[in-house]
Amino acid sequence: MYILAIDSATPVAGVALVKDSTLLAERFLNFKKTHSETLMSMVDQVLGECEITVQDLTAIAVTIGPGSFTGLRIGLAAAKGLSLAADRPLVGISTLEVMAHNIVFSDSMICPLLDARKQEVYTAFFDVTGIYPQRLTEDMACSPAEMIERVLTQAEISCQNKITLLGDGYAPYADFFKERLQGRLLVPPAHLMLPRAAALGSLACLRARQEDYNNAFYLRPVYVRLSEAEHRLGKGEL
Repeated sequence: MYILAIDSATPVAGVALVKDSTLLAERFLNFKKTHSETLMSMVDQVLGECEITVQDLTAIAVTIGPGSFTGLRIGLAAAKGLSLAADRPLVGISTLEVMAHNIVFSDSMICPLLDARKQEVYTAFFDVTGIYPQRLTEDMACSPAEMIERVLTQAEISCQNKITLLGDGYAPYADFFKERLQGRLLVPPAHLMLPRAAALGSLACLRARQEDYNNAFYLRPVYVRLSEAEHRLGKGEL
């Protein structure tokens, strides 16, 4: 089983090739280049170095959000194009679930955070006492203060004392989170802070073994909240 994993939901661009849950290759770029410049060349590098063609793939995995609206569209377009051209199924997975999979076998509640701008973060809460993350909440967009209230409530319900925060939504509000969570707060090292295509590939292998695929024609980005244009349209400003 070969899974090609493509992630461009955030400023990070990532591509990985996983064979039967074994990571064969991964490209990770967190630099000021657009995904339209880098993503397909990373796909070519990963497949070429492993001497694999698109026809050899079992499935193609892609992060579907939340995240950058433009980044999500680029990643989905790339994944759908490869899927349709090679007649291979798609696996779409939440960006936050992929980030939660950076941590395993922990009794801490995992709270991935993505900077949603406008003084908000995208987040969801996960239990990772096993290998794969188990959802405790749906993906949401909220203020850091609201996120803290929700995470403390969920931690009490789940009987979890420690709370792990990761993602690019942590740094802008780090002082606030430290003040509110104090000794309960855990923050992973840099190599576990951001989305990794390898984690996406691992989750996609599980889905592929269950033959739980998405239809390329119907798979859409999960934005969680309205775009600025949609928001203005709803207010009658457009």
